[in-house]
Amino acid sequence: MSEAQLQREVQRREHAETLQASQQNILRLIAACRPLEQVLGALVEGVEKLFRPSLCAVLVYDQRHDCLNIGAAPSIDREVRAMLHGTPLGPDLNSFAAAAFRRETVIVTDIAHDETCGASREAALRAGYRSCWAHPALGPDGQLLGVIGMYHWDTRAPGTEELAVIPDLSDLAGIAISHERAEQRMRLLSSALEQTDDAVMIMDRDGTIEYVNPAYERITGCARDQLTGTAVELVDAQFHDAGFAAELWHTIRGGKVFRDVFINRRRDGELYYEEKTITPFSDEHDYVTHFVATGKDITQHMEAQKRLQYLAHHDPLTGLANRALLFDHLDNALAQAQRSDHMVALLYADLDRFKGVNDGFGHATGDRLLKAVAERLSGCVREADTVARLGGDEFVILLPSVRHVDEPAHVAQNLLETLHGPIITDGGQELFSNASIGITVYPIDAEDAETLLRNADQAMYRAKSRGGDVYEFYAQYMTDQTHRHLDMEHKLRHALERNEFSLQYQPRIEVGSGKVCAIEALLRWSHPELGEVEASDFVPLLEETGLILPVGRWVLQTACSYARTLQSVGLGRLRVAVNLSPRQLRDSGLVEIVRACLDRLELDGNVLELEITEGLLIEHSGAAVTTLDTLHALGVQISIDDFGTGYAALAYLKRFPIDGLKIDRSFISDVPSSSDDQAIVRAIVAMARNLGYRTTAEGIETAEQVALLSAEGCDELQGFYFSHPLPATEITSFAGVRHCS
Repeated sequence: MSEAQLQREVQRREHAETLQASQQNILRLIAACRPLEQVLGALVEGVEKLFRPSLCAVLVYDQRHDCLNIGAAPSIDREVRAMLHGTPLGPDLNSFAAAAFRRETVIVTDIAHDETCGASREAALRAGYRSCWAHPALGPDGQLLGVIGMYHWDTRAPGTEELAVIPDLSDLAGIAISHERAEQRMRLLSSALEQTDDAVMIMDRDGTIEYVNPAYERITGCARDQLTGTAVELVDAQFHDAGFAAELWHTIRGGKVFRDVFINRRRDGELYYEEKTITPFSDEHDYVTHFVATGKDITQHMEAQKRLQYLAHHDPLTGLANRALLFDHLDNALAQAQRSDHMVALLYADLDRFKGVNDGFGHATGDRLLKAVAERLSGCVREADTVARLGGDEFVILLPSVRHVDEPAHVAQNLLETLHGPIITDGGQELFSNASIGITVYPIDAEDAETLLRNADQAMYRAKSRGGDVYEFYAQYMTDQTHRHLDMEHKLRHALERNEFSLQYQPRIEVGSGKVCAIEALLRWSHPELGEVEASDFVPLLEETGLILPVGRWVLQTACSYARTLQSVGLGRLRVAVNLSPRQLRDSGLVEIVRACLDRLELDGNVLELEITEGLLIEHSGAAVTTLDTLHALGVQISIDDFGTGYAALAYLKRFPIDGLKIDRSFISDVPSSSDDQAIVRAIVAMARNLGYRTTAEGIETAEQVALLSAEGCDELQGFYFSHPLPATEITSFAGVRHCS
């Protein structure tokens, strides 16, 4: 071997040893998880030592921004380094960008004349660089990781040895970059596991815990060092049966994911709900080696669901079943009754005079009363029975198994007696409550839930009409009555537009002269199918539906028009009396309606008399005073109808602009023979005289009544003894004969 050959061999060996030492150093740094910048810096240092006087740079691929960034380039000119950092991939920007773009080695022997350098040429030439090469660092699946390259001071191509080690250097750079990215992913994963609010547990195939995160510690109350290495207890046998646990382990050991809601205990014994997912992990042979359990504490959510479920089926005030739960239980009871030989009963209870409690003591006291009633009702029934509150003061008791119709009657009587005892409020106030109860029985009265409830409701109203504090069984006539009621309501809604209403007039006779002094307008309804309908049948319905407002307006207008007619025939001093309903008095437009009628017909107010009831004064005293004062200022006469039946109104008389009192017919019918009635009439007349009111006795049917009331000093008489209600044409003739003008 020649000396020259020997020298080359020595250089080759030194070169190889240097390369090997550099590679081992790089691998040690990677194994020690040194920062990527340090690892790549050591790689660049080794390359520059190996190929002096070359300048080395390693660029790292940024996948997010699709560009190359400086990883290590300590010897590279600052301007060139700035040009390289952030460079996009492309064939004609610089050798690094071209190598990354082409995924192959790029060799530039003369930077000044190679189009590959593109925009970077000038910066490289200013730095004194004349040639360069670059090689991509690729991952196992060919993904781009980075680029390693070198600049030289002269124009040249890489030698054989350089070309031989370029792939090795590129692999080292790729290993370093891949390892850093893997470490980043691990750090990210570890941070996510440590910071997530979900509990995470990793266990081996046998169920031994290898890792738990802080959230798992927080949720369970167990420390990590106490759990690691111990056998896991995924299922609490107290809340989940053996089948649940067997299915869980069979599923996950079979390589499938298991999801469910678990009930467990914290370390302090508190129960909690956990939405848990257990995922198996397998090796390259598809053998399950580990399980990862992730769980979310959903206790608050479950409790909220339970609360919502409870509220969906229970009354929030009393805790009783609501309508939905009642119907659910009722449907089940009916289905069971169809299969068995027994009956089902519904008791519909409505408290009597409950509105007075709310109005007198406030809704808070009313609520306490309802809760007390609920407790008493619940205490009177069997565990299998259902007590429900439908709303307000309405309760329903379901008896799902009844052998004899006497049973619901006994229960109803017990309920009534239980409610009789006083209920003491927080303030020491004694409240008393009773109820009206309607009873219906399956299958006697109906076979479906809706009809049964409706029947019980109708029976309850029948009990209430008897004065309350009683129970009433449903009977078919109640439904028939309801149907008639609904049919009449429907017909009433069209009666006004079809001109089915009319007015008849009954005269009042002045005591002493025997002349007509006033006439009362009485509403009549004649229907093509129903015929002449009694006022007692349809007037309450007008009030209930609100139709009394338009109909009452028509009555006022018609009566005032008749008053104008009376004036035209010389009977202008006659008053026309119109009954005023409570709903009309509450109508804010009443005064304007009356004023408009008087103005349009050019009538004095004193030709119109409005009759109101005593009860109206009591119920609406505040608003009524203002309205009646305004009407009285127009000259309109105000009288109290059916006086004497609502004696409590005596205290209100002085507050109202009253012109007259009409003594209720209940005191008139027996007045010739009843000393009590005589005393009452005498007292009313005397009181009225002292207050400056005129008195009218209604319901006069006999001469004896006329004589006695005249003797007692009554001012006016009205009744069949003088005349039945008559149409306008006939009453005009009657008044013409017996008028007071």
